[in-house]
Amino acid sequence: MHNDRHDEPLSDDELKLFIQYLHRFANHDVDIFAQIEAGYPEHPVYVLFGRDYPPIGEASDYHRPFTSHRTPTSTADINDGG
Repeated sequence: MHNDRHDEPLSDDELKLFIQYLHRFANHDVDIFAQIEAGYPEHPVYVLFGRDYPPIGEASDYHRPFTSHRTPTSTADINDGG
């Protein structure tokens, strides 16, 4: 996949779509864990998605984008962004 807009931030609509795709990815493609390197090679971002490990810090420190509070995963709706 090629995109010439790497130097631009996501629009609000793109960010919402990204969060929806991320939610689907986490529910359907992350069995135990997935480790990903993204961003520019000279300034990479390392991302770990995991189900077997406790979160760093408290679970309450994490929030779901586009919602006013943290919603348990089992009741999340793909249409609310989380």
